[in-house]
Parts: sequence; C-alpha cells; structure tokens
Amino acid sequence: MKQATAYLFVFMFIGTLGIESSAQDYQFSQFYANILYLNPAFAGSAHKNRVILHQRLQWPALDATYTTSVVSFDHYFANTRSGVGTIVSRDIQGGTNISSTDIQLQYSYELSISEKYSFRAGLQAGYVSRNINYSLLTFPDQYNTGGLTSNASTEPYGVDKKNYLDLSSGGVFYSDKFWVGLAYSHMNTPNQSFYGESSPLPSKYSLTGGYKFLISKNGHANALTEKGKSYLIPTAQYKSQGKSDQLDLGAYALLNNTMLGVWYRGIPIKNYSKKIMNNESVVVLIGYKFKQLSLGYSYDFTVSKLTTAKTGGAHEFNLTFLFGNPKSRNKPLRRIPCPEFD
Repeated sequence: MKQATAYLFVFMFIGTLGIESSAQDYQFSQFYANILYLNPAFAGSAHKNRVILHQRLQWPALDATYTTSVVSFDHYFANTRSGVGTIVSRDIQGGTNISSTDIQLQYSYELSISEKYSFRAGLQAGYVSRNINYSLLTFPDQYNTGGLTSNASTEPYGVDKKNYLDLSSGGVFYSDKFWVGLAYSHMNTPNQSFYGESSPLPSKYSLTGGYKFLISKNGHANALTEKGKSYLIPTAQYKSQGKSDQLDLGAYALLNNTMLGVWYRGIPIKNYSKKIMNNESVVVLIGYKFKQLSLGYSYDFTVSKLTTAKTGGAHEFNLTFLFGNPKSRNKPLRRIPCPEFD
C-alpha cells in the first residue's frame, strides 16, 4: 500500500507540473478574481485602491495537498493614468515538501487609442525564495517490493534554499465590451535548481480574453450590476509554459448581487500520449458582492484519471475589497469589462 501511495504521489506530481516540463506556475481556477497575478497590466485597472485575498487548496483528500495563498494590493494614480501593485504569494507542495515565497512589484500605464479602444501595458519584477526539506522526502533507493524500508537514501542532497530574480510583462487591449490580454512571465528564465545545475524556469505565455453581453435591462440598480443590468461574460485563458499548455474556457453570469460561473480546463483534442488525455477539471463558481466587497468560491471537479484516486478536487476562495476614488484633472478612461470589475 505504501508503495502504491508513493507511485500515486509521483503521478500527481507529473500531472501538476506537466508532462516533460521542469516546472509550472501556480494554477488558479478563479483567474480573473486573482487579477494581478494574471497580468501586470491589470495593476490599477479598477481605478480604485484594491486588496485581494486569494487561496487555493488542491487535493485535500490526499497527503500531497497543494496550498497556495496570495495577498495583493494595487493603487491607481489618476493624474498620470498609472497603476502600481504588489503581490505576496506562498505555496506549499505537500507531496514534495517544497515551499515557495514570492514578492512581486508591478507598474502599469493606460493609453487611450480612440474613443472606443484603450491599451494598458505593465511590467513586473520580483524576488522568489524556494525551500525544500530533504528530511521529509523519500527516494527510489528506499523502496523495495514490500514498500518503503527504513534504509537511509544514498542520494546526494543539494542546498535547501534557492533565491532568484523574476521578471515579467504584459499588455491588455480593450473596449467597454471586450478585452484581450497577453502576459509574458519569467522573461529572464531564472535558474531554480537546488543542486547548482542548470534548471531554468520556463517562460510562460498567457493569452486571455472575454466579451460582455447584455442579457437583461430589468431590475433596479445594485452593488454589482450597472443600472440593474445583467450580463453574460464568456472568458478564455490559454497558457503555455515549457512543453505544457492548458486552456480554460467558460462563462460568468452577473445577476443582481450574485455571480455564477462554470468552465472547463483542458485541451481534449491534444493528448499528452495515447493513454493520457488532456482533460483536467470542470469548475463551478458562486460569488456575491455587497457594495465594494466581493466574495467568491469555486470547486474543481477532477475529470482526469486522478478522479479514481479520490483527490478531493480543489477549493478556491477569493475576497476582493475596493476603496477610495482617486481625484484627477484628466478625464477618466474606461475600465476593463472583466467580471470582477462590474
């Protein structure tokens, strides 16, 4: 049984990192709720001060639980049409005893292209610290046909901490009804090896977009909808990192103070191999907004082969708070019509 559990952890680790890929970024189902992590060009995009608390708990039914916590803040400078943001992230990989702490700083600028269209560009620089606890790990030479033995491993240990600089950039083109964004993360491909070898973190490209459809003009004005209107907002995110790529495709519905969403993660027409399909999750979301405070909860229903292992799926929680109205001598530009901004 212990041997089978060890093999399961290895399988999960490969599934999380991506087949034949050395490392992958954190993955969030509520990607538009964790907006600053998505693209540095979104810093200041709410045209207010914004605080975001976000947490993801993946595979809670297993010992190899992955927990990722993010705290972010951004501010809009109306006179210069600029935004600044900061992100602090903490990730703990229960199956591998690797933890990571990231501190990122962002700057963005928004430009009016015409009466209908605008563009935002952003830069990000950060410091990352990765840690590993070798004493809690087991290695292949500690197993035999009966499972885990009490023998010490002969595998050499590397350093237990690795720090590096991380650089990213991004841009968003948008109107009052649609947006398209592209983010380029880890531009400097920093070395993340604990053993002093060359193990660059692959650059990641993220393409995101959405369209805002008006579905109802009835009702009264409230904290979420504009003048009582309700909206349907299809959204998509495609990301590619190293030899792994993934697609999120779905839609949000903004109805009075409630936000509902469902989307699919995977690329079913592109398999990892003949026996492993690129299906991962079906995600459902419910959210509520009262004045400047919004809450969101989502759950990932695993549809890959890991379903039979009873992983427990993934829970994700978001709290976003907006405050302040920056004063400006300039005419304010339009806001991006993302679900979290309405």
